[in-house]
Amino acid sequence: MNIIKKTAAMAVLALSISTAAVAQEVDYEKGYTFIGLKGGAQATLTHYKFSDLLTPQFGIYFGRYFNQYVGARLDITGYQNKGGFKADRYDFVTEDTPYKFNACTADLDLLMNMTNIFSPDRDSHVFNWNLLAGFGVNYTWQHDEFEAAVKSFKYYVGPTSCGTKHASFNGRLGTQFEFNVAKHFSLMLEADANFKNDQYNLKFNDKCDWQIQALIGLTYKFGVKTKKAPEPVVAAPLYACPGCNDAYINGNCPESEYGKCKNNPECQHYASCRCKMDKPEPKPVPAPIVKDEPLKENIFYEIRISDPDADALLNKVVDWCNKYPNKKITIRGYADRETGNPEINKGYAGDRADKVAKILQEKGVDASRMTVKSFGDLVQPFEENDKNRCVLITGE
Repeated sequence: MNIIKKTAAMAVLALSISTAAVAQEVDYEKGYTFIGLKGGAQATLTHYKFSDLLTPQFGIYFGRYFNQYVGARLDITGYQNKGGFKADRYDFVTEDTPYKFNACTADLDLLMNMTNIFSPDRDSHVFNWNLLAGFGVNYTWQHDEFEAAVKSFKYYVGPTSCGTKHASFNGRLGTQFEFNVAKHFSLMLEADANFKNDQYNLKFNDKCDWQIQALIGLTYKFGVKTKKAPEPVVAAPLYACPGCNDAYINGNCPESEYGKCKNNPECQHYASCRCKMDKPEPKPVPAPIVKDEPLKENIFYEIRISDPDADALLNKVVDWCNKYPNKKITIRGYADRETGNPEINKGYAGDRADKVAKILQEKGVDASRMTVKSFGDLVQPFEENDKNRCVLITGE
């Protein structure tokens, strides 16, 4: 019992230390994982005196709250248990005979936060009331006192020992009172009622037993997220306007009062207020800089031909000249080197350039904007021989 007292004292001390600090508001909707230790006492409800069957209990639990309403945990609790034979109940027992044995229970419990269920939008989560229900397995060992007691009954005709059957079923209902003392820590008070089948206290008498527990625990929560505090709303200061004898937020003159502020010579408000009516003139947006498009067109000829067959192409040249009236163009005539001779090729190249210039002039391009050149076959602008029978038109 000293261990129970020490555990309770430590819990009370931790609670007293934390009374000055308010638990940080956790975003319970996101859920969190937890692990904890607990200790307390238990007793099995039988014909034996309740206080004589009281024994210490210790446990560890691990689980998760999936949201602010529902969670689950794996709980392992146990240590020492007691049973007994009542002399006034069994003819073969001359005096009350208690016995001790060790036992533990592994339980899978469903947790329900009733405080959040009833009040999901509450401002503080310092206190939580939880309900739990679960099922699991009991296991017992160290039955020496029970076996010794049974052997001492010379005319033992009562309940039969469970023998080697050490495992049995457990059902659980319980409640918790949880106090969040910090973002990651909480103190927990738990009371459980465990439904044990017949063989739990090592006897078979066709009657299941109820075991009640009272425990105090310390829970550590991890993966918790703190709610972001809303931005404080700061009230805008009021500005008293002498012109309209009223107060306006931040000195902004409303449109309905604008004339009073501006036209009243005694009003000092207009000069200092940020009046929405006096909007500055918008600055002109500079026109985007558009780079001039250079002109580069090529006209190709068959052998011994100097008349261009490229009316659509020449129209493109005319359009460029109209778009850029201050720019000039250069017309260059060429002949291929592998046919004819330099003298003949010089004539073809010159005729080709002159005829292109003439057509452009007829289409409206002033002759002063054109520079005409002929290179014969002295210059070959292309590697492929036949392409050098050409006129190249450039402008920029």
